[in-house]
Amino acid sequence: DIQTSVTLSFEEAAKGCKKTVSYPRIEVCDQCSGSGSAKGASTKTCPTCQGKGSVISQTRTPFGNIQQQKTCTQCGGRGVIITDPCPRCKGKGRIRRTVSVDIDVPTGIDDGQIFQVRGKGNKGINGGSAGDLRVGVNVRPHPFFERQGNDVYCTVSVSYVQAALGAELNIPTLDGKVKYTIPAGTQPGDTFRLRGKGIKSVNGWGQGDQLVTVQVSVPKKLDSRQKEKLRELAAELDDESPFTANPGDKSGGIFGKKKK
Repeated sequence: DIQTSVTLSFEEAAKGCKKTVSYPRIEVCDQCSGSGSAKGASTKTCPTCQGKGSVISQTRTPFGNIQQQKTCTQCGGRGVIITDPCPRCKGKGRIRRTVSVDIDVPTGIDDGQIFQVRGKGNKGINGGSAGDLRVGVNVRPHPFFERQGNDVYCTVSVSYVQAALGAELNIPTLDGKVKYTIPAGTQPGDTFRLRGKGIKSVNGWGQGDQLVTVQVSVPKKLDSRQKEKLRELAAELDDESPFTANPGDKSGGIFGKKKK
């Protein structure tokens, strides 16, 4: 088996994608096709294992003789002796080189997780099966979304007028924008849930939600007319803030009112 890594965007990890990864692995020698012999050279049967590639050893124990089958050390399990080794692989039948492989990244994979691609590891010895490729995942942070498990979190800004009166918002999700109406009187920090707008489980069981937190945006610059309108509104609402609406009015606010 071999391990490599791949870097994904937030959306690629959530939705799955195809990627091409390059990594070094052991391949069958393309010059001798894995035989280990030079082109046109002949081989001879291994005298130790008689071409079987393995030998039987016997060990005497208090419980009797135990037989074990082991790989022949003289021919390395090939069953033949190479008299003229391949100049490219030096008789090993395998070489190391860098390959590029297309892989399918599973839907819902998360940062730090590892998934396996069958048969894309080192080629086997003497025609044996290939190992697997283990791919470690690195996910780049997203400027808007955050992930916890299969749930997606985000924050949206609304004006204090929208928060007070309620408004229909276009909320970005991984599937595009969806409409959601916040109720009148929405408070800063209120969170609402979009069912099924999260990330599908990498195991295929269920799908998370998207949780949206409201942030009320307060304007930084108001002209004199706008300030006066806000003072009038505060007076009509009988605002009981501990701070006076007009800094010059020492009787404003809840403490002034109670003192009166």
